[in-house]
Amino acid sequence: MDFDLLKPEHYQRLKPFFAAQSQPLSAYSLASLISWSQCIYDTVFAVAGDAVIIGERRMDDPGRKHLLLPVCPNGPKPPAWLKEQALAGGFKEYHLVPQTYLDGFGAEVEKLFAVTEETEYEDYVYLSAHLAELPGRDYAKKRNLVRQFERDCVDSGRAKAELISQANAGDCLACLEGWRAERGGQQWTGLLECERQAVIRALQNFALFEFQGLMVLIDGQVQGFGIGSRLKDDTWVLHFEKALSRVKGLYQYLDRECARRLFPGVTFLNKESDMGDAGLAKAKLSYSPAFRVKSYRLELR
Repeated sequence: MDFDLLKPEHYQRLKPFFAAQSQPLSAYSLASLISWSQCIYDTVFAVAGDAVIIGERRMDDPGRKHLLLPVCPNGPKPPAWLKEQALAGGFKEYHLVPQTYLDGFGAEVEKLFAVTEETEYEDYVYLSAHLAELPGRDYAKKRNLVRQFERDCVDSGRAKAELISQANAGDCLACLEGWRAERGGQQWTGLLECERQAVIRALQNFALFEFQGLMVLIDGQVQGFGIGSRLKDDTWVLHFEKALSRVKGLYQYLDRECARRLFPGVTFLNKESDMGDAGLAKAKLSYSPAFRVKSYRLELR
């Protein structure tokens, strides 16, 4: 089986495969897969009949590689098919397998694969209406921070929110560099640099990847932005959300406005995983997720 490196020019070709996919993990967003390709992993793909097979190979050690579940508009493939494709492609593992796949195939999976939970890749999923309205006691602190930002910046006319388009997407780059500067020195990790490169690729291909985005400008300069895309019928993903921490309440305001203006009528908003970062986990939990989507690794027996 021959794999090609996943690049922006493949988006239109692969889009029909992803249009009806039903996997609930954010990793199964085509726009996100291409944005993150060649960041730590080379993301590769091959078409097998009615399915796209996605693989990831460590750039610093190509022998460390794995597959994701095949993306198929005609429903999930059975475990025996997964085994056949893995062997044909020289792979031994599938990563980022959602709980729904295990629920669907049960003992058939464990007969062919050893199953291990990947707790660091468990996605947080929220009711979009709750993020837009911030109702009840659970969101009282968030509402207070939003009100403070509105009082200090919005009511005075200093701040405004605008939709991102291909024409103005480049305006977010200075904000991205400010976000980087706030985390300079020892706090700047290889993973953060990888994320920065993924954001740049997303902004460069904003229209091609069919992203939705919102930026918040203060005194004419972008100080925060959010970028999302459709995952499946009832769920969108907020892939990137960056705001300068020195502006109190900005992040909470940006988060609410993204839910209000980018995802009206959407039932669920997936805000991805915490990747094992305790601080990020605390922040995601503070928004009271409706549920979390577990992720598993399958290794050929």
